[in-house]
Amino acid sequence: MTSRPQHIFGYSDRFAARPGEALSFHVSCEYVANYQASLVRLRHGFTGQAGPGFLETAVPAEFEGTYRGAWFACQPGSYVEVLDEAGVLGAPDDFLIEAHIFPTLPQGTRSGHFGAYHVTQNSFGESSGFQAVLGNWSEATQSGYALVLDEGKPTFIWNDGVATNKLCLDAAVEAHQWYRLRVRIVAGDGKVHLEQTPVSNIMNRLSALATGLTPQSASASTSGQWSTSEAPFRIGALARRDGYRWLSANAFNGKIGGIKIWRGQSDPTADLVAAWHFGRSSRHDGLLLGDVIDQSANKLHGRCYNAPTRGVTGHRFAGVVDDFRLVPDEYDAIHFHDDDITDAEWPAAFTFKIPEALPAGVYAAKLTSEDSEYYIPFFVRAGEKKADIAVLFSTATYLAYANDRIAFEANGAEIIVSRTPIIDRADLTLQDHPEFGRSCYEIHNDGSGVVFGSVRRPILTLQPKHRAWFQAEGVWGLPADLCIVHWLEIMELGFDPITDEDLDREGSELLQDYKVVITGSHPEYVTRNEIAAIDQFCSRGGRLMYLGGNGFFATVSFDPEQPSLMELRRSDAGTRPHQSPFGDRRHTTSGETAGLWRNKGLPPQRLVGVGFAAQGFDRCTYYQRLEDSHNPIAGFVFEGIGADEQIGGFGIMGGGAAGAEVDCYQPVLGTPPHALLLATSGPLSDAYLLAAEEVYESIPGIGGTEQPGVRADIVLCPLSGGGGFFSVGSIAYTGSLSHNSYDNNVARMTGNVLRRFLRPEPLDVVLRNAAIA
Repeated sequence: MTSRPQHIFGYSDRFAARPGEALSFHVSCEYVANYQASLVRLRHGFTGQAGPGFLETAVPAEFEGTYRGAWFACQPGSYVEVLDEAGVLGAPDDFLIEAHIFPTLPQGTRSGHFGAYHVTQNSFGESSGFQAVLGNWSEATQSGYALVLDEGKPTFIWNDGVATNKLCLDAAVEAHQWYRLRVRIVAGDGKVHLEQTPVSNIMNRLSALATGLTPQSASASTSGQWSTSEAPFRIGALARRDGYRWLSANAFNGKIGGIKIWRGQSDPTADLVAAWHFGRSSRHDGLLLGDVIDQSANKLHGRCYNAPTRGVTGHRFAGVVDDFRLVPDEYDAIHFHDDDITDAEWPAAFTFKIPEALPAGVYAAKLTSEDSEYYIPFFVRAGEKKADIAVLFSTATYLAYANDRIAFEANGAEIIVSRTPIIDRADLTLQDHPEFGRSCYEIHNDGSGVVFGSVRRPILTLQPKHRAWFQAEGVWGLPADLCIVHWLEIMELGFDPITDEDLDREGSELLQDYKVVITGSHPEYVTRNEIAAIDQFCSRGGRLMYLGGNGFFATVSFDPEQPSLMELRRSDAGTRPHQSPFGDRRHTTSGETAGLWRNKGLPPQRLVGVGFAAQGFDRCTYYQRLEDSHNPIAGFVFEGIGADEQIGGFGIMGGGAAGAEVDCYQPVLGTPPHALLLATSGPLSDAYLLAAEEVYESIPGIGGTEQPGVRADIVLCPLSGGGGFFSVGSIAYTGSLSHNSYDNNVARMTGNVLRRFLRPEPLDVVLRNAAIA
């Protein structure tokens, strides 16, 4: 008899907290009767033999102890739930219901760049052919009513107190076409009428009728009696009871908008029961967040769950203005997905109030049973007493890659890494748990790109022991950044962790007490506020150590009302796994347009001297010193390093310090003219290809052996005011720090820079003294 695998999963309500603040931890167990919870400080994340190994230290905590294991459903599917305390929508007596739909998966067929297949049953155990537009129908009690697509056919279902009734049109709707659906319930005649009309829209078809699409209608008799449903009224999904919760059921794939309900049969004179406008906001800044406005006198406002995509073009879109705030009527639509998940809504298993005496650092709630282990990492921020050093952990990038399944689902996974992907145990577990959601590098079931990431769901790729599928011995994300944590420990230097959310929210004031800010290995996704804060920090005398690659690359935003939610849309330029269509490329959580910062006037070269040049995942290489490395200003960087010494020809990521994703010095994109180009990478293979944003035509010769722009550069740049930055331009760099127990030239050079950056003298003091002499 085969034993069932035991699993513990969990998440926290947010990534970071200060002393005196509380974090909640949410846990679900599979075939685990009891588990132990404890607090550990995370010190190093790589589990292989090439470094110090995985390191953690137990820390006493009030939540430490044994807990009873319980399983909770994690149910994807986004929707809007309407607050209807007076029961106005309870029975559709004499209603005229109108809704506009743009189905993207009407009959359960998926197609996209991850392949194509037919779905007969979705990953969550429900029929994929039954999708809800709106209503309060309860499948369990066969009560209420709903407008749905049944195998793609517009259908109205209701219970008249005697039996369940279903009125269905003969033909299924087509994908990616706008339709107007209407349900007329004529109490006096005892009739229900359902009609469907194709709608022309410049972004899908110039003339729907010219394509052969025709209106349809059907009628059925009804007793005029209505069974009462206890289920809430929802748009984009129905509800099913799961203990104390109402979960998502029969979620819609596609856009819904233009919803109005009247009581009566004459539109201009009928009483307006509800009129939800998905393009309008109650906020002064016009952002479209969780709240949905009902413009009728009943004020039946709604709330979004699992972050459906707002700020998308509706059935009245004219194809000219791409800002939802300027023409809200053209953006009266929400794109729902059956695999959206941004909050598992598990109950809190325990909470942890951060003690005043707990040192700032990287911690985790460690959950263990006889055969399973799970970590929930979090950051303890500084209290009143701050260190001289802050480490900026790239939590936005963690969320962008969260639960990445590309090794299994991307047809080109082998091409990306130039070999068969190396699979981690967590990758296999993810395949068994699609309900935990996708990364922002993947597409939804309907082929549209994933644009939201959230802390409030299990993130298996955030495990501190996780290994990246594209590196045979590599670390990525948090495990790579823990290499910096342990290096600082060896240096006997304390630090304060800050997250992308922290810096975005608090701005430059958060950095003003620090002498040095160190980035993680891959700060790819940042907000405008973060760029401005770091720029101000350096211009006021602060020192920045950019110890990564492909940093400050593309735009993200955090929901100002729910900071655990991050938004990442893709534009039509640069390296990207997918892109949003025209009109859908503006973040609803900030108003920012999507895309690369270089295409919006803020290239990383202006901030840190280097910018993304190439990526490759076969082998990494070393750095070789250049002429600028002998400039007296840079003398401190190379103390104890030979004049012709190769730097970093070793490391736990690909065997070298320069590689994976690399950045280069580019004055044309804003590298400051007085920046010193200290070193450049040795040979890289043709598995490294020039970044797409550097390729303007389809041409050969963009591999590492052919293209001089495929390289990693180390740059030092003093700035007026005494500050400056040091940039290494390589994701693999942090993986070389621990080589030979930290007795190596990468650790030596990085330590030289940090020690000098902590000293108060201006970085260009050598040049100033020479000028005086």
